[in-house]
Amino acid sequence: MIRHIPIELYHHPAWIDWQQTQGWKLLHAGQGYPVFLRHLGAGISMAYAVPADLACQDGSLVDDAGSALERLSHRLLPFLPSTCAFIRWDIPAGAWKDSQGRAIDPRLQELRMNASTAMRSLRKAFQEQTCPDTMIVDLRGGEAAVRTRFDERTRYSVRLAQRRGTSVERAGETGAEEFASLYNHTAQRHGLQRKTTADFIGLMRSGEANGLDIELYLARSGGEAAAGAIFARYSAASWYLFAASSSALRAAAGPTAILASVLCRYAETGVKRMDLLGVAPGGEENHPLAGLSRFKAGFGGARLSKAGAWDYVIQPPAYARCAAAALARQAARAGAQ
Repeated sequence: MIRHIPIELYHHPAWIDWQQTQGWKLLHAGQGYPVFLRHLGAGISMAYAVPADLACQDGSLVDDAGSALERLSHRLLPFLPSTCAFIRWDIPAGAWKDSQGRAIDPRLQELRMNASTAMRSLRKAFQEQTCPDTMIVDLRGGEAAVRTRFDERTRYSVRLAQRRGTSVERAGETGAEEFASLYNHTAQRHGLQRKTTADFIGLMRSGEANGLDIELYLARSGGEAAAGAIFARYSAASWYLFAASSSALRAAAGPTAILASVLCRYAETGVKRMDLLGVAPGGEENHPLAGLSRFKAGFGGARLSKAGAWDYVIQPPAYARCAAAALARQAARAGAQ
């Protein structure tokens, strides 16, 4: 059983370089892991980092995680500008769970996180930096073993794509414009942030320059791009970074064709796991990501819930303004959907 979420991507030089083209500034803080700074406007900024593993052997968050984050925060303070209102720690270790295996209430998490601290300055972030719930697909055993883990609905969808002539190709930079178009239509449907062709080309070039495999695949139906996805691969781990599909060509089953093809290909080349990056919390059938959760679960993904984003508050008044503004934006987006 896979218990840990792979984090090598977030400390890789290629990812660090690309993040600096996405509005983040790298701080040279000498901590052994990347620390970024972002200006939020009105003379306020935030720091962000994915810390070294804070997990127990079973993948869950260590009991004294709060005091560990407090120490890490204090080591960073001398390197931060006076405008920095908080440090956001994106924790890949598993969330604390109740007796039924579900993540405990955020208010209880906050009490538990601060119990071992001196300053009581840690807050469950008002906004997640990355989706805290994910699924990890076990790729050990090669293609045959991977296919046996697909559920019947996914196997049917794979066969449907084959019958309808859907083809999967590795596109590279030449497919970036088509993919960006697909992605932005998908982003509009789901309220995600748009990206440009240059963003995706920059990611691929950063990977090439720094030894990280970044691959773009397109699924075609009748010559048209029905779906696309970008994957990252490093050593024994891989990530399903960005995905998009055409609502007009849903019958082509392009997303299934791509993911099934790449999972099998990676399994045959020695990759042991893929992080599918982002699903709904367990049991929330009305969540906006519920459909995506069912799609990803069909490939044999094992659900893992991260502890997610935690903020170490440096300037409480400025932090309160940031939280209020973010919550107001979230409410406005929810009202518009």
